[in-house]
Amino acid sequence: MNKAKILFSMPSKHHVEIALDEMTGLQELGYECDSFTYAAKTGYTSGLARLLVIFQNAFNLVGTAYRFKPDIIYFNSRLEQLAGIRDFLTIIICKVFYVRKPIFIIKSHGSDIDALENGGFVFRKVVLPFLKKNIAAWLYLSSEEREKLSFANYFNDNRIFITKNIVRTEQFKKDLGFKKRLGIPEENKVLLFVGRVIDQKGVMEVIDAFSYIKLGYKVTLIIVGDGDAMDEVRNKIVKSALANNVILTGFIPEQDVVAYYSNSDILVFPTFFPEGFPMALFNAVGAGMAVVTTKTRAANDYLTEPENCLWVKPKDSQDVVHALDRLLQSNELMDLMGGNNIEKAKLFSRQQVAAELAVIFDLVSHQYKL
Repeated sequence: MNKAKILFSMPSKHHVEIALDEMTGLQELGYECDSFTYAAKTGYTSGLARLLVIFQNAFNLVGTAYRFKPDIIYFNSRLEQLAGIRDFLTIIICKVFYVRKPIFIIKSHGSDIDALENGGFVFRKVVLPFLKKNIAAWLYLSSEEREKLSFANYFNDNRIFITKNIVRTEQFKKDLGFKKRLGIPEENKVLLFVGRVIDQKGVMEVIDAFSYIKLGYKVTLIIVGDGDAMDEVRNKIVKSALANNVILTGFIPEQDVVAYYSNSDILVFPTFFPEGFPMALFNAVGAGMAVVTTKTRAANDYLTEPENCLWVKPKDSQDVVHALDRLLQSNELMDLMGGNNIEKAKLFSRQQVAAELAVIFDLVSHQYKL
């Protein structure tokens, strides 16, 4: 059987490296690949403007498809209402204006499955049935998502697969000048939060826990990211008299966050957001960091306590305090956890994940007799 030609959707801000690495990994296995822009462009706030961007990207996809002639069109998306409507409109345009009949596959970077029940009539009765009929394979990032979808019967069970994100383990390098550049005392342990700065990521619990931890340990907290809760975070830091102990970087590109993973000691990530395979968490694993996190989705699939992390309850800053206290009292536990995580990250190499994706693509191609 000939290898399928795969046309990848390419995000514009988040998950760019993941998409690029998947495409590279499949090319190394002999697949012919190309890409198209799919994410909404930044700077558009109105619904009409975003809708126009969806149509623009969809017609650009059609043009690319005529040039490349793909067997599979592979969307990086998310199972939620807005992304589902985007996928729905894009596939309709592709089916109407592109004469060939490619297979559509969606990889969901997280999902808000419970929210689907609250979707409007059109979403539940038109969008979801259309996607169920026209998507050949759904790729999810955790067994929890697969089980919930199977139970809810939104999609055909034999079309749902579990995949991983790729972690660039080779990129993490120690930098002896890191603390000096940021004005961090050499003796301080560095606690790190990376992600969108929104309540659901647990950033408020991180700050509350840090205000206790700093009383007993020499520590610095770095918060990497931006989001709707940024003003609230700044105010909380000032009110808690933490301004000299917390560094806010704002949003920085993925490749620049590498230095923070490489040179920090503990990732503090008590998220209660409907994550799939949170890259903040698994990049920390790849960098050999100690980890404090919640038992969510892919974290629960691949990590165990205390080998890879310490679990904390969502929305519980005191539980975060206890976990950090346990780690900061034991360099031995931190070192053991870091070594285990470097070994664990081999599961997420480009070669490993690409080979697993190839199995899925070949199976779907065979089913559809490409």
